[in-house]
Amino acid sequence: MAFHRCRNGGDSLVPALEALAGRSVSAHQQVRSLQELQRLEQQLLYGCRLANVQQVVSQTDDLPGLCRQFLPLEQCNRLLCLPVQWQESCRQVTVLLAAGRDDKRRQDVEIMVRQQGAVAVFQLVLEAELQEVLARLQLQDQTMDIHPLPSSEPDDTDEQNRAEATDLAVTGAAADTSPAVAMADKILMQALSQGASDIHVEPQEDELVVRLRQDGVLQKTYSGLPKQVIPAVTSRFKIMADLDIAERRLPQDGRIRRRFHGRTVDFRVSSLPSRYGEKICLRLLDHSTVQLGLDQLITNEVVRTSIQEMGTRPHGMVLVTGPTGSGKSTTLYALLSLMNQPGVNISTVEDPVEYTLSGITQTQVNREKGLDFAMVLRAFMRQDPDVLLVGETRDRETAKIAIEAALTGHLVLTTLHCNDAPSAIVRLQEMGVEPFLVAASLLGVVSQRLLRRVCPACAVAYCPRPEDLARVGLLTSGDTELRFYRACVGTPGALGCNQCGGSGYRGRVGVYEVLPVGEEIAAAVARGVTTDQLRRMAVAAGMTTLLGYGLELVLQGITSLEEVERVLLTDVGLATERRARALSFLSCPQCGAGLRDQWLECPYCLQQRPT
Repeated sequence: MAFHRCRNGGDSLVPALEALAGRSVSAHQQVRSLQELQRLEQQLLYGCRLANVQQVVSQTDDLPGLCRQFLPLEQCNRLLCLPVQWQESCRQVTVLLAAGRDDKRRQDVEIMVRQQGAVAVFQLVLEAELQEVLARLQLQDQTMDIHPLPSSEPDDTDEQNRAEATDLAVTGAAADTSPAVAMADKILMQALSQGASDIHVEPQEDELVVRLRQDGVLQKTYSGLPKQVIPAVTSRFKIMADLDIAERRLPQDGRIRRRFHGRTVDFRVSSLPSRYGEKICLRLLDHSTVQLGLDQLITNEVVRTSIQEMGTRPHGMVLVTGPTGSGKSTTLYALLSLMNQPGVNISTVEDPVEYTLSGITQTQVNREKGLDFAMVLRAFMRQDPDVLLVGETRDRETAKIAIEAALTGHLVLTTLHCNDAPSAIVRLQEMGVEPFLVAASLLGVVSQRLLRRVCPACAVAYCPRPEDLARVGLLTSGDTELRFYRACVGTPGALGCNQCGGSGYRGRVGVYEVLPVGEEIAAAVARGVTTDQLRRMAVAAGMTTLLGYGLELVLQGITSLEEVERVLLTDVGLATERRARALSFLSCPQCGAGLRDQWLECPYCLQQRPT
């Protein structure tokens, strides 16, 4: 009777059985499994036998090869079909098709197979079974060319890290590796081979998307991964980071350590509940980065010398500012490498410890146990320190303890989140630190950003237009003969440059703004002057602004004018740079643009030229 209702009314079998029985009916009471029940229901509705996907697939030797020959995996996922058998004698392809799909999809499959000179023969299967097989094939199909990272001389720390970490290449190539494990390892290897800084594993409504941040810009690496793999892939990353896979309602933080081609790399992991599943974000922390010196990070010799002088002072505080991912930790560790000698006691407190450097004491905060920055700093004061590094100054208590340490004969290096060097001083005052303490302890402030380098293999040279130069305050007498370089961005889908992959950029370069705190600046800080007044005084004293440093890199052909505008061009930065140039060049008093010697009025705002 239940079957009769299904055939006539199109209802599902289970609701029909429950209506007749007058109670909830368990699937195990009717058939051996839910899938068999669904298969029986579908066979009844469509009047034909449904094949068992697992049995058919187990008899097929080369599923990926059949997909490449007749139906690509992307089309199989879209149409919910799968070629499983090829009979060359009669040129027939057996194609599994999810039951319930309309004739339009069947016609699409027939057309695609016919274009390959074959005829499609269909077998209906359960949609759930077919999706499971397609998801497994999709994971196995994510192949890539992995290039080794540059090698370096190993040290004792590297040997210890190798002993603790698992090799990605070994686990990814193991024969018994599950698809989710292989996919997670391949994502990590892809990020390492491309030099990415962050990995974003993002569940969407119909797919799983993986994006890599390369040279500061997110780029889609994998898309179209079936949504059925979302729980398995996200759980795999959580297992690797020792997170609780049963907790899906709260954010979690963890850490992964792996080896790749002889290099030990840490991944800082963050999970976040989202609408379609947990998003996983990983920050790559390459231990080899600390081997970079300041001479490799900073191109301007005057700026580099100024920072080195700050780092060699016996006591005081040095602030490094900038947004997340601007290279603050790399700059601080380059400074620590200069000071890392047997006669110097260096201690760091970080959240988390991003780089490993032998010969120093590194402590990670643990807020769950009450171990915060302030507590560790107080403990450091009883450890006979010479140099202290505070990962981030976030509150008044941490700032006051750091300043007290700087005033009592210790060199303190720390980071702060603000826009530029002059605003860092006022930011400390806003935390509740007295201005006279800031003036007495602060040695200087370093603000930095990262710009993408123009790919030298495909960069395009051009002469900038006067209006482009005026937009950044760069127009002066004779500047029309300048020669700039812009990125050669490839067309989507095209091969592009083999050095940069068609992005037009390869690698990044630091942009720095250094504000040494001399007697005049210190006196102004003690008086509690505003940020704008400090900025004017710093420019008058010869400070190179972020925008000015970036324009120097443009003039040297290292980066592009578009990249400088994208990262550095702000109203405050432009006004500061124009003010700095006004001290050396003739500029319009109304709009600040540079003026040529032969002009009687500004061509941009028609203001009369000053006499």
